[in-house]
Amino acid sequence: MGDVAVVQMSGPPGAGKTTIARELVRHRRFVAIDRDVVLTAMLDTGGANLEKDDSFSFARVSSYNVVKAMADDVLAQGIGVIIDSPCFYDELLAAGQALAAKHGVQYRYIQCVTEDIGLLDTRLRSRPALRSQRPAVDLPPIDLGTEPERGTELFTDWISKVKRPDEYLSLDTTRPLEECVTKALAYLDGP
Repeated sequence: MGDVAVVQMSGPPGAGKTTIARELVRHRRFVAIDRDVVLTAMLDTGGANLEKDDSFSFARVSSYNVVKAMADDVLAQGIGVIIDSPCFYDELLAAGQALAAKHGVQYRYIQCVTEDIGLLDTRLRSRPALRSQRPAVDLPPIDLGTEPERGTELFTDWISKVKRPDEYLSLDTTRPLEECVTKALAYLDGP
């Protein structure tokens, strides 16, 4: 595979998407676009005429358009891109594939998998959460309040709703990081 490609990451919060994406960037000429960074920046600018919940909803939807536009621009510069997002929507899956087709580059899809909700919670609690991120399985992003919710059911639902193409790499992110990165690099180098 050439250096220019669209790599689409997927998986629930805490599954290891960003960790894997950052490691891949260290080994290949890619730019990783983290949807949480985009969403947090949008929330930080605020919606001057929107209520708090409306502002979060607007930013959540709009952030996907920003990620797609940024990915398109990076690809136009001849640089590979990693789209770091849970990929819960068919539209995002289709957008990644369309970007690859538009630029005539390879498309790769990596699903970060762990069904251990306790491990996901531990990972969420151990990282510094961005404004758009959940600080724990049972706690929503700060803009949505701090009341505990039934996060286990939500995460179970999210895990079952990840959208993926027919061909993809499933990474068991309960395995050591080095092992996951080695598998991901081999997948990127494949036909």
